[in-house]
Amino acid sequence: MLGKLLKHEFRATGRTMLPVYGAVVLLAVLANFSIRVMDHSVHFLLTVFCGLIVAAFVVGIIAAAIMTLVMMIKRFYTNLLKDEGYLMHTLPVSVHELVWSKMIVSIVWFAATFVVIWLVILLTVMFQTGTNLAQLFEGFPSWAEIRAAMEQAGVSMGDLWTIGLETLLCVIVSGLYTCLHFYAAMSLGHMFSKDKILLSIVFFVGISIVLSMATTGYGSARVIAFENSDVTPENVQEALRFGKAIIGEMLAVELVQSAVLYVAAVLGLKKGLNLA
Repeated sequence: MLGKLLKHEFRATGRTMLPVYGAVVLLAVLANFSIRVMDHSVHFLLTVFCGLIVAAFVVGIIAAAIMTLVMMIKRFYTNLLKDEGYLMHTLPVSVHELVWSKMIVSIVWFAATFVVIWLVILLTVMFQTGTNLAQLFEGFPSWAEIRAAMEQAGVSMGDLWTIGLETLLCVIVSGLYTCLHFYAAMSLGHMFSKDKILLSIVFFVGISIVLSMATTGYGSARVIAFENSDVTPENVQEALRFGKAIIGEMLAVELVQSAVLYVAAVLGLKKGLNLA
């Protein structure tokens, strides 16, 4: 049943996100030509018009990122906490499936938005500088040079894969944590019969403060540990060990926080949801 929920969710959100991506790409094309025109134009009004298009492109990139976050919040709110919730909560699916369908789709759109923004910026830089991918990266060391430097420093491919995998997991869990932060606050706020939105905001701020205090405490402890460690630019092995430990601990902290938020969101939807 989760597959059907995902299919429906992608259809519903795609009607919003795909036009947004199309608009960003279109603005990127117009902005690139506008920059070229501005470089050679002597007409004041034409220069101003082209400048507005470039500004619209920058705003479009920011708006795409904000729209992804807004879409994530809006879908959960309208689909599970408003009138649609009467239907969604009568479907033969568990609350866990409902929450996971929202989270998975949101993570996919977060990733898609990042890729689209990164690509349009990269292509804009390439177009304006007149370079191709090969020329853009020709200043970077070759893979053989990287391998030689790694061997000299005593860094194995296993170390590199471990750090890369842990970093990727941290990014994914951070996305889940972001979703669950909003979901938990909204679910808890809608357990009451009045002032649901206001209470959702209060719960969001309260959760933010509590989790920030925990994170700050962890960060302070790691700063002290770093100052007492043997990490130096010359001591690559110790820096690598410390870096792997930091990434692993950050992943563990994010997983624990996400688990707490997940339980709060599910219990709010299961036990105390007030759709009246």
